[in-house]
Amino acid sequence: MPIAEPVTSEAAEGQALASELDRHLLNPRSPWIVSARFLAVWMFPAFLGLYMKWYMMADQGGFAREARSMGLNTLNILDRLSFFRADLILGALVIPAALFVVIRFLPVRWAAILTGIVSGAFIALIAIQVFALKEVGRFSSWKMVLVGLDWGWHEPGSSIQYLLAKETLIPLVSLAGTVVAMVWAVGTAGRICSRRSRNIWKVSGELFVFAVAVAVIVSFKTEVLTGPYHESSLVRSVTSLWKENAVETGEFAGLNVQRADGLTGPDFTTLSAADLIARYGQFTHAPAAQPNSAYFGSEKGANVLFFILETAPQKYLPVDGDMSQFPNMARLRERSFVGTRHYTTFPITRAAVFSMFSSWYPIDDSQDIFDSPGWDRAGDFLRRLDSEGYKTAVFSPLQTPGVPDAAVFTAVGFDQQFYPASAITSYDQQPSWKAARLTADLDTLHLLEAHIDQWTAHGDTFAAAFLPQIGHSPYPDSDPVNTAEELEKRGRAIIATQDGWLGEIVALLEKRGQLDNTIIVILGDHGLRTITENPNLRRGTIDETAFHVPLLIYAPRALEHSDRITWLTSHIDIVPTVMDLLGVKGNRDSEQGSAVWNPALADRTTFFFAKPMFGADGYTQGGQFFMWHYFSDSVYQKSIPEFDPSDITPRKSAVAHAVTSNILTMGSLERAWHAKFASAPEHPTDVPAPGAGTP
Repeated sequence: MPIAEPVTSEAAEGQALASELDRHLLNPRSPWIVSARFLAVWMFPAFLGLYMKWYMMADQGGFAREARSMGLNTLNILDRLSFFRADLILGALVIPAALFVVIRFLPVRWAAILTGIVSGAFIALIAIQVFALKEVGRFSSWKMVLVGLDWGWHEPGSSIQYLLAKETLIPLVSLAGTVVAMVWAVGTAGRICSRRSRNIWKVSGELFVFAVAVAVIVSFKTEVLTGPYHESSLVRSVTSLWKENAVETGEFAGLNVQRADGLTGPDFTTLSAADLIARYGQFTHAPAAQPNSAYFGSEKGANVLFFILETAPQKYLPVDGDMSQFPNMARLRERSFVGTRHYTTFPITRAAVFSMFSSWYPIDDSQDIFDSPGWDRAGDFLRRLDSEGYKTAVFSPLQTPGVPDAAVFTAVGFDQQFYPASAITSYDQQPSWKAARLTADLDTLHLLEAHIDQWTAHGDTFAAAFLPQIGHSPYPDSDPVNTAEELEKRGRAIIATQDGWLGEIVALLEKRGQLDNTIIVILGDHGLRTITENPNLRRGTIDETAFHVPLLIYAPRALEHSDRITWLTSHIDIVPTVMDLLGVKGNRDSEQGSAVWNPALADRTTFFFAKPMFGADGYTQGGQFFMWHYFSDSVYQKSIPEFDPSDITPRKSAVAHAVTSNILTMGSLERAWHAKFASAPEHPTDVPAPGAGTP
């Protein structure tokens, strides 16, 4: 048996060197490869960003908008690729390169934390923005995010259908993929890596960078002018949180200050009150007052009741058509002004109510629309009635902390606000939220009836508003079908329920001998605003179903028959109409509307605002509707407000320039108007307790 030779010191040193060389070749923890593995986590938000851009350009009509704005019928593949350039540069090159270098010098634990936070934050934000694009056709600001989260929290029934949508499932799948990638990256951080594996990683990375670089370079081979759609969807998702007014237009691209803060029109703040009123009249062709009209003072001393239907488009309540499903409204129509073409000023209740009772357009800014209680104390309608001995009060079932409508009611001058003990304050942990909402509406109705009974018994004259919430989406019925046809059927049934409530009020007024001494204004606050409420909604537009609402003004002493108003009217015309019927004169110069029966309204330029909601504003003039879609910088023109890409006018056309100029001018004029005519707020933060009224 051979005897083993003893190991010499030279041999031992050789083995040690070989072992060290082997460790070097295997490199069990190559920091660059560990860093590369963590980039797999970022891959999912990067692809999600590309999906969002595709969703904007394909599903949301971005390609079609860009083609039409350039006077083309379609875009070629290189033209389309150009819109993804910024997303590829940022999402596939810049952010991965930054993460790659930073993670290289971090321990595995901190590398996982950093990558997880960055990836998770972008997935959550992109999911929110894709959802906003799906529902209303625009990116969401931080204020809109908070409003949406608050509503979802208090309306759990509305959240389920959203979570099942494709636009929600894709981000959830991306989030799941991110988690799997993170587990893999952390679990393999200590795995050995041979020279061959390192070469594979190196070549793969180089091929990836080369492919992205080629795509970026090729994307410049296009004649498409750089515009808003070329901005990275990742960047837009972030900046839209605080730059909801920014407009990246070719016309104003050089004005960096305006690009950051939103485009502005002329400065009207230095004008006197008289000059501002004159400028508004000249700009909008607003009709002059008609104190000598046949209807002026015909309802002097009458009560006034506002029955405001929540989310009620004209198509659900055709005031000029068959109303057999709504017998009480049909009865009142026989002696009413019938607004066949009545439009809201803004598709959000608070802004719409503000216009109804102030005769002013709301300021077209998310801070003013969503940041209640910062509402301007506007108009003298209710305060003048209050000074003449009227009982002015609003009755609402909605009193949630996140929807402070009380501030708007205070701003427009209601002396009292009444909410039932069952007022909607929170649906948390309430599986019976549908019954709770209906109960709150009924209790509010009974509260109104009790006060009408009390006022009429004491000989008091009143101006009251009732705002039931049964019509708000999701509907509190048991029907789960959400096709456009079924939603219309359900919406009509809900209005029929409210018609029954109106019948109770009419019966009470008849019993008290006050029906012929009461003006009753029945109208919708706004129409359908999301794809959930209306699957056929033209998102990101001043859509017909979002703005066109029913209007009936019952004036029994003024009319022996119905008076069909065929020209377009607006919420700003409600106060002037009621004031004229009551015969109120003097100190009415700040009204922006006119009595609905004034035929000169047919020549007025009437505006529709929705920038914080839809990312678009518009107006009607000379029988045409015009719209400016801010994000795409597209201008539309059509005879009806049902816009699609075929209605886009070329960016450099005279029409496009006029539309953008007119909308900017009106926005500036409105801000100056509010600053000039608004009074100091009256304790706007005071919110009455349920079942109580403000003093």
